[in-house]
Amino acid sequence: MKLLSVALALVAAASASAFAPSPMGAQGRVATTSKMAASEELYIDDERRFLMNLIVVGSATVTVGAFGIPYIAFFFPPGAGGGSGGVSAKDALGNDIMYKEYVAAKPAGDRSLAQGLKGDAT
Repeated sequence: MKLLSVALALVAAASASAFAPSPMGAQGRVATTSKMAASEELYIDDERRFLMNLIVVGSATVTVGAFGIPYIAFFFPPGAGGGSGGVSAKDALGNDIMYKEYVAAKPAGDRSLAQGLKGDAT
């Protein structure tokens, strides 16, 4: 605990001197000149800036695409498959039932069943 309080006191003292006003006069101008020379050495040219912009845009595109594409795809129904995916209706003997023949043979209100998947009556 003592170590933490000593460290905080040192940080507070350093920050107090960091925000102190700069001295006026000849020494202040010399310090400014050396700071400007140091900043010119770290200048980022256009090629590096362009490369950094590509990295930022690329990473943002991957992140937004990873979340955005599935989100948008949720609102579109899946495409219809081919006609071979269905199972034809069958009667109790396992023969295919044709719609027009079945409706013509059965009167309204008839409760006869057709064979569903795995032989279950539907």
